[in-house]
Amino acid sequence: METALVINPGSSSRKYALYKDGLQVLEFCFENTDTGYEVCSHKQGEQQVCNAISQEGFGSAFTKVADAVKKYLEAEKMTLNRIAIRVVAPGTEFQKHVVIDDVFVSKLQAKEVSVPLHIPAILKELNEAKKLFPDTPLVAVSDSAFHTTMPAFVREYSLSKSDAEAYDIHRFGYHGLSVESVVHRVHGVIGRDPERMVVCHVGNGVSVTAVKDGKSIDTTMGYAPVSGVPMGTRAADLDPSAMLELMRVRNMRPAEAAVYVHTNGGLAGLAGDGDIRRLLDRKSHGDTAATQALDLFAYHIQKAVAGATVALGGFDVLVLTGTAAIRSVELRKLLTDKLSHFGIGIDEDRNDLLVGKEGVISLQRSMVKVVVMRTDEMGEMQRIALQTDVKK
Repeated sequence: METALVINPGSSSRKYALYKDGLQVLEFCFENTDTGYEVCSHKQGEQQVCNAISQEGFGSAFTKVADAVKKYLEAEKMTLNRIAIRVVAPGTEFQKHVVIDDVFVSKLQAKEVSVPLHIPAILKELNEAKKLFPDTPLVAVSDSAFHTTMPAFVREYSLSKSDAEAYDIHRFGYHGLSVESVVHRVHGVIGRDPERMVVCHVGNGVSVTAVKDGKSIDTTMGYAPVSGVPMGTRAADLDPSAMLELMRVRNMRPAEAAVYVHTNGGLAGLAGDGDIRRLLDRKSHGDTAATQALDLFAYHIQKAVAGATVALGGFDVLVLTGTAAIRSVELRKLLTDKLSHFGIGIDEDRNDLLVGKEGVISLQRSMVKVVVMRTDEMGEMQRIALQTDVKK
């Protein structure tokens, strides 16, 4: 009997799940919501329970999860076979799923300045996992491995080839686990495996990926998960000259500039709030800043969808996934509003019904099928972890 504990430290959430023979038996989600910090937990066969917690409780999430996991394993007379943790880091060596050792940790630490929202959280969870489960193998599940199929002309920047190779500067892409989970499950939602599919992952982080025959051929995120389209707090693509000017006038060092573009951009930079739910509410009350921020947000995603059609030569299916996309009817309307020239038509009744649910929201006559799907990064992680050889 195989058991795996999955750890998914996001930029604004902490998610954990225990799997037994591929089935999820425990789940925990710690999140900073619009009403404060909360934890939602679920045990197989029982109702989900959500409770408010303090910021300190959010910070010590893994300790609470480890206690619950140990109690479950003891009651079931089982041991933990492996722990999987989602790794978001730039570098060719981080595009592989590997067993974590001290060398891996030191290389991850060296990339902390490039990914200040994710890597500190990953390192914290790793330290906790090693302390609380010292005899369990740790598997690094790469969030960019899915994008290794991108063609060379897509992967490369227009830089000196020698510099790109010497310093490992390439477009790595992220949200690979989310997109891969869509690829593996879309047949069950629409009854077929689409040849040409565009996947929009919309949460606090945002990306648009072109998928052909189940493989990534282009994606908006590049070297680090701050690039591409605007996000909750991340600035996305900036003119290099504009960034250099900001660094000059604000006297910022590279590490400070990295934190700045991760935390002072996107919706938060434009409207003072990175939470899409609150911005949609403000927009409904006529708030100009919120309206302009959301219009810019949607416009860049729509441009990215259009760009993906160039990579694919058209598209058959548009998938909206990620926390914000699955929760918000209004956001889905906003994102698809200017895509009608692709033959997309949204069935408003279907869209209104699918809150937190999966299904098709496009009209029957729509040339492109529009689908709402939950991301299942956790399921992908446990599958990959159990396939990874942990023997030394």
